[in-house]
Amino acid sequence: MCTEAVCVHYFFGEEPSISSPLYASEAPREIQSEEIESRLKELTDKYPEFEQIYNDRALYPEELLKALCNNPEMVDYVKGYLDADGKVTGGLTRKELKTRMPLLLQWDPRWGYMDYGDGKMALTGCAPACLSMVAVSLTGNKRATPDAAAEFAEKNGYYVNGTGTKWSLMTEGCRSFGICGREISLNKSTVMHELENGHPIICAMRPGDFTTAGHFIVLADVQEGKIRVNDPNSRTRSRELWLYETLERQIKNLWTFTRL
Repeated sequence: MCTEAVCVHYFFGEEPSISSPLYASEAPREIQSEEIESRLKELTDKYPEFEQIYNDRALYPEELLKALCNNPEMVDYVKGYLDADGKVTGGLTRKELKTRMPLLLQWDPRWGYMDYGDGKMALTGCAPACLSMVAVSLTGNKRATPDAAAEFAEKNGYYVNGTGTKWSLMTEGCRSFGICGREISLNKSTVMHELENGHPIICAMRPGDFTTAGHFIVLADVQEGKIRVNDPNSRTRSRELWLYETLERQIKNLWTFTRL
């Protein structure tokens, strides 16, 4: 993941000032409670920006520190957590609105501190972040932000505490954002055909390269015969091109999207 160290609070119409050297990235794994301190110490020894979190580790929720241990990109989000008020602080930037498929991270400080279901958007909001990316890509609607998708999902019963976001958000709820989603079969020719025709795909993922439990990602397009992924939890994984065969064994279900 990356040190996008300065994305504290920026507002609609402004371009965030970001420097993004990459952190070393590995597939996520289950972090035990007793591992947190030693893992944070490793990160602090390697990256000075983790020192404040390490020193104040007793003040943070354990689940947040476990997430950080797996995902060093979250460092600035975690550093801001203790002072955050849970409010949404900004919309989409001009650059994001001009990008064919913007990468919108669930832990972005603009919306990552808001509540979603039984947690914070940063930890539970992968599905609405994916829906937002697809809606913005297909419709250009600047109001289809991750926080708007999360608020809609929660108010309309698409989130189940202890389970997560219902899959029906991808076929029923999505229509409220001007897009049509339909479930497709998991085979290479179908997936490549949809992507090559400009139809992004949202995937529910099994444990593997992206998650230890469950997660949603976007298959954005095809480049050089490989698939470009927008992972709402990782800039690093979103910078890679993925073989279909690598993704296939990790995909639990998938939906393709078009504009209504």
